[in-house]
Amino acid sequence: MIRAMRALLCILAFAALLPGQRDAPVPPALRARLVALLPDGKSFGAQPGGEPAYYSTDLYRYIDGGAEAYHKRGFVALVHREYRTAGAEITVDIYDMGGAASAQAMFRAERSPDCRAVAIGAGGYAADGMLNFTRGRYYVKLLAFSQKGGTAAALETAARNISRRIGPK
Repeated sequence: MIRAMRALLCILAFAALLPGQRDAPVPPALRARLVALLPDGKSFGAQPGGEPAYYSTDLYRYIDGGAEAYHKRGFVALVHREYRTAGAEITVDIYDMGGAASAQAMFRAERSPDCRAVAIGAGGYAADGMLNFTRGRYYVKLLAFSQKGGTAAALETAARNISRRIGPK
């Protein structure tokens, strides 16, 4: 009996480690909804740096150590895309948090009191090389990496582009 129990536990542990057993793919309809929210790079002088990446239950693959906080607040899916300008790399992450209250909760949890407020979406905040905001069910994070600085205008333009795409929700 003990041998059978050990065998069953080993089988269950092994099954939990198999690919696809814990990580659900982002369904095509949700992918289409998220990708439609990504900004037009031309509006802020950028070109996409590759294909969008999507995360759902596998968010830990992207933000190892931070995914649990998102899941606790109702996280549904994320679309991630990188853009390149002449002097910067810009990362856009659009988190579908399942509802406005969840998006606001994540926004408040991550906001530093040192950041300045920006009037984008339902409210946003910015610091050097970073701009985050919420609108409806979405929590949007933009990061810019540049040796030269001066990325605030590009981030704000991209953020406004995304906010318009989300619409009045």
